[in-house]
Amino acid sequence: DGFLYSVTGTCLFNSTKADDIAYIESHYLNKLKFISFDSRVGKFVGYTELGVSNAKRWNEGPEVIQRRNEKERYCVNNVGLDYRTGLAKS
Repeated sequence: DGFLYSVTGTCLFNSTKADDIAYIESHYLNKLKFISFDSRVGKFVGYTELGVSNAKRWNEGPEVIQRRNEKERYCVNNVGLDYRTGLAKS
């Protein structure tokens, strides 16, 4: 009884080079992805009626600019650290 809303932030990378890193933010409602942002696309994409309407609104507002900056803020800095401490030693 109720609703479950969750958001995931994911960094995909092949190396520590910024060009090889992608930031993906996905929004779920009751386990169904309804909208996501992918830094490779540069905008929000909706997968349901709710997602499409939010994507249109968010792509015209400050939300899209904020997400474009997340790749640098969240991924680029952390991928270098993760690579040095985990992947390079395995």
